[in-house]
Amino acid sequence: MVPHPADVAVEAWADSREGCLAEAMRGLVESFADIEGARPDDSVTFVVTEESDEEVLVAVLQEVIYQIEMFGRLPVDMSIDEPTEFPVERVEARLATVPLETVERIGAVPKAVVTHNLRFGWVDGIWRAQAVVDV
Repeated sequence: MVPHPADVAVEAWADSREGCLAEAMRGLVESFADIEGARPDDSVTFVVTEESDEEVLVAVLQEVIYQIEMFGRLPVDMSIDEPTEFPVERVEARLATVPLETVERIGAVPKAVVTHNLRFGWVDGIWRAQAVVDV
């Protein structure tokens, strides 16, 4: 997480696309909640059909926000199953969740992903993601 006026900028990196998406999700959650020691008691699976890497990043982060707003469920871990054949038309993601009230809030809960300054892709031998989230 990187401080940003009236927003939160989330940056993540990993050796794989899936790992980078999971790190971005965790960065978003840890910007407002202490999930250390949280043990998932439920999960939700969703399908991402967006075409570009940036659209996939937005879809994943928006799903985190949706789970919080609609169901009071806080994602604490994520796994992704991507097809190994191209073209990639759908990505299945699973969010392991806990009830929001079971974790300590340490910041403002995010409202929406902002699409300006959004980046997600393979850069200098590693997957990197950057997103700004309205709080």
